Amino acid sequence: MKGADALHKGERKAILQSVESLLEKYRLCKYLIPEDGQSIRSNHDIESLEKHRTFCRKIEQAVSQLPDREQILIKERYLGINTDYITDYRVYRDHFDPPISEGTYTKIRWRAMYRLSVLLGLTEYQ
Repeated sequence: MKGADALHKGERKAILQSVESLLEKYRLCKYLIPEDGQSIRSNHDIESLEKHRTFCRKIEQAVSQLPDREQILIKERYLGINTDYITDYRVYRDHFDPPISEGTYTKIRWRAMYRLSVLLGLTEYQ
């Protein structure tokens, strides 16, 4: 991961923001749009629903390609329905066995975000 470690602070921040934005969009698509199609009224709704499902599958597939620790972090911190109420501290203290330090959490988080940005086509691997 030399490419990820060599990026400047501004580039890192931009990558983090773009991936976090996509993960927030994922949560909206996953938890606010009905899965069973109860409220579908038109062909446009069907197309929109399929577009959202495809997007969610793309995110889930990218996350599944991450190493185990990175998957745990992303799933617990960014993909769950209660994600808005979970802090980084809670994730690194409660969801890792054994618990990890804040510094280790930050490194794992950065690498997971960088890998996701590459897998999702937001960044070229350097």
